[in-house]
Amino acid sequence: YYMTGTETYDIKWSMPQCVLTLRLIGLAFDLFDGTKTEGCLIMRKKKTALPNKPSLLEVAAHTYFPASFLVGPQFPMKRYLCFVNGAFSSKEADGLPDCLIPGLKRGSLGFVYLGLYQVGTSFFPECYLLGDDFQELAFWKRCLTLGIWGKITMYKYISCWLISEGVCIVAGLTYNGVDSAGRSRWDGCANVKLRIFEGATKFGHYIASFNINTNNWVAQYVYKRLKFLGNRYISQAAALTFLAVWHGLHSGYYMCFILEFVVMKMEKDIEALIAKTSLKEYLDHVAIRPITWLLLKLYTFVFLGYCLVPFVLLSFSRWMEVFKSVYFIGHIVFFLWPLYAPLVKNVLLQPSRPHQQ
Repeated sequence: YYMTGTETYDIKWSMPQCVLTLRLIGLAFDLFDGTKTEGCLIMRKKKTALPNKPSLLEVAAHTYFPASFLVGPQFPMKRYLCFVNGAFSSKEADGLPDCLIPGLKRGSLGFVYLGLYQVGTSFFPECYLLGDDFQELAFWKRCLTLGIWGKITMYKYISCWLISEGVCIVAGLTYNGVDSAGRSRWDGCANVKLRIFEGATKFGHYIASFNINTNNWVAQYVYKRLKFLGNRYISQAAALTFLAVWHGLHSGYYMCFILEFVVMKMEKDIEALIAKTSLKEYLDHVAIRPITWLLLKLYTFVFLGYCLVPFVLLSFSRWMEVFKSVYFIGHIVFFLWPLYAPLVKNVLLQPSRPHQQ
């Protein structure tokens, strides 16, 4: 992998192997959990633990399920066994399985996003940020262009996941019980929540709505199993390091996940500070709320593209050139947060002066 890697995104055998590796690591953990007594297992582990070893045929079928072995979604062996044993058999409506229409809708939505990506990338290809046209723009235009480029890039992944999910729904794998109206739910393998993603006003929304299955997988099989360390930041750093190593050896992967760590650290700190003051009520005021929303939307829009730069451009020389062109604005805002956090804290938590009589 290291010897044959180039400075761009390589399409090679190691890419699908990454997806299969996660599936088999999860299978190993589920078998390990299956050796424990019921009392030792918490609820989330009970849902995936395997008390009996699956056969080689079952392992192969689960691993190479046609709709998911290239780009996901990730799902445990227990879900797959329930699926093939008929536990998810759908009802019929007008002679057709009731998973058919939801699956076609989800897959069609994926093709819509694929079309948006194809049109967008014709104007803002991945190499655009390295060209003279981008460098000649004014600083604020470079920042906005970075946001546009990032959004278009995200649509590539969203389209793949939606199409794959559509196939999984049509197959009947994604059954997730029924809703309050008694209708079957087919979101058991949902990998993206479009409303949250498109309406995001903080990076926490992106984390909650993007690549959901992989994030849940890492949370269950890596992050939560490091609880014995006694520090959630260490567990989070370890989980992000695992993701970076899993993606590959390019420096861009590691910078991207380091940025994710510091961005989330800053957001959570600021949210905790605001919760201690009356500022939240002020920002939620009907007259101020549109301005707050617009500023937060601009913040997530620009810095989403900024954080994606190393993930897409991969090699140090390429993503460093783009960061230089915008004067490392993201690094200044997020990495220097520990230095100016006391000032922000003093301003937000400053006691109000009593009114003079």
